[in-house]
Amino acid sequence: VENARSMALGPQGTVFVGSQYGGKVHAVVDAKGDQKADRVVMIASGLDQPNGVAMRNGALHVATASRLLRFDDIEKHLDAPPAPVTVRNDLPNPKQGHTWKFIAFGPDDMLYMSVGAPCNVCLSPPMVSAIVRMKPDGSGMEVFADGVRNSVGFDWHPVTRELWFTDNGRDMLGDDVPPCELNRAPRTGLDFGYPYCHGGTI
Repeated sequence: VENARSMALGPQGTVFVGSQYGGKVHAVVDAKGDQKADRVVMIASGLDQPNGVAMRNGALHVATASRLLRFDDIEKHLDAPPAPVTVRNDLPNPKQGHTWKFIAFGPDDMLYMSVGAPCNVCLSPPMVSAIVRMKPDGSGMEVFADGVRNSVGFDWHPVTRELWFTDNGRDMLGDDVPPCELNRAPRTGLDFGYPYCHGGTI
């Protein structure tokens, strides 16, 4: 799979793979159910950083730099994918710095999305350098966690339902400074420090 970056598992066992720079979304099909790929199908191409992929009710959601797309009932149409529904065409920070998005549906049935910083280190506009969330139809977008430079993955604790997320630290100070982070967000409204505090130590 070209430039594989993020994955989402469909209810019928198909693995959908987004790409950071390849512009394509693929489906990896395990027709025999033996945990080995039998074929790879291209679902979409020509997209601007279709990094984020998430499944909900049989629909594949794809986040590009600027748009949130939905491919309905996708596992029944792998060989002739439907035209995507545009859920939103105005995602924050589509052009500067860390423009690729990671997405996942939370236990509250909201779609969570990372919005990376527009630079290496800088003050960011609202809804940028954050994890935001919205309703499945794209409405009601709000900041869930602020001060997050560039989260490239998150998930929820299966018991406490708390969000755990990565955050990549700033570049060009060496491999270890500042440390990157694994953070826990037990509730909305927390600020995780970027660009002022890094790794809890700097």
